[in-house]
Amino acid sequence: MISIATDPRQLILIYNSVQKNHREIHAYAVSADKNLLAIDVSKDKVAGTVWTEIADLLQVRVRDLIHTDHAIFEEKYGKNHDVDCDGAIKILQHEPDMLIFPYLIRGGQAKETRLYSDVLEFFDNDTAEVRIP
Repeated sequence: MISIATDPRQLILIYNSVQKNHREIHAYAVSADKNLLAIDVSKDKVAGTVWTEIADLLQVRVRDLIHTDHAIFEEKYGKNHDVDCDGAIKILQHEPDMLIFPYLIRGGQAKETRLYSDVLEFFDNDTAEVRIP
């Protein structure tokens, strides 16, 4: 069970405001006009236990939260770089640019959001007037 998201009426977004697609997803989450807790990893450190709990909700290992096949990761660490779970937590805590896609959490559900339309799975919102920074 995740310690930061037990209320099904609250939406938690873990994102990096430095990245454009993360800002777009944040704008969609804000447009839901619900109780939103937005955690910007470029400004706030997320505890290792929270990353573990997110992985548990997604039914993956913590190391799977790191996209080792993504160009940003490969540029920094090279191809075929293996990351264990402890290493993944350290990377996520200290290198916000390695959070390739934001995570949405609501109650007992979590989702890696690759597209801003993924937010719609959590809330039915009117995105016609969303101002995307």
